Amino acid sequence: MTSLLLILVMAQSATGTPSSVAVSPDVLAPYRPAELTIRGEGFGPDCSVLTGSPGKLVPVHSRVVSDSEIVVELAVGFGPKPPRRQLIVDCGGGGRSDPLWLTIAAGGGSPVVADSDAQPALDDGVGTGSGSGLSEHPRIIRLDPGAIAAGEPFTLTVVGEAFQEGAEVAVLANIHAGTSREPEYQPVDFPAEVASDTVLIVDFDRGFAPSPRLRSITVVNPDGGRSPPMYLEVTGRLP
Repeated sequence: MTSLLLILVMAQSATGTPSSVAVSPDVLAPYRPAELTIRGEGFGPDCSVLTGSPGKLVPVHSRVVSDSEIVVELAVGFGPKPPRRQLIVDCGGGGRSDPLWLTIAAGGGSPVVADSDAQPALDDGVGTGSGSGLSEHPRIIRLDPGAIAAGEPFTLTVVGEAFQEGAEVAVLANIHAGTSREPEYQPVDFPAEVASDTVLIVDFDRGFAPSPRLRSITVVNPDGGRSPPMYLEVTGRLP
């Protein structure tokens, strides 16, 4: 029996599965930068942190302080929806912690208790129910990268708010690209991976010509809502 228990303990240790115990703070105000501390055990130098709703986890900037502490840096913060997001420590090789939960709530970093007479200030943007017929327009906060090298494939991350499932990214591009016809520039819709309501990811398998130097980027939601444009710079060489 003792030998069997020893084998089981050694097998569990060999998997390298991290364990997350707590995250502090665990409540954040919407769209506000924050630094989170995840405490647990089994963290290694190759561990990273994933966050989002189940099935839509994306990596966030993090650093392993010790085998029991990881710091997560949120430069932009999260939108109010979904109001709860998972935090999972991923150490590769199938080693993932059970999720911790992060709550996004209006009220400056403290939980909001909604009652029948009031709604959080940043709940749905506009409207209070599915029958309102109103929706929040998307908005771009930043582009990553903000500048690209001409002619080089790249991946664009659009950070903002109120992105919907099925959203596309409209980019000022040559509609005759890949042909011998004269260039003609118009907004072209590119499919995007909706990582969350605040992050879109777009892969461009062919680069842009160096002119025009500034390309408008607009998020288009399925309900017709469009963000104000933000501009991506095309440079002659890597920025």
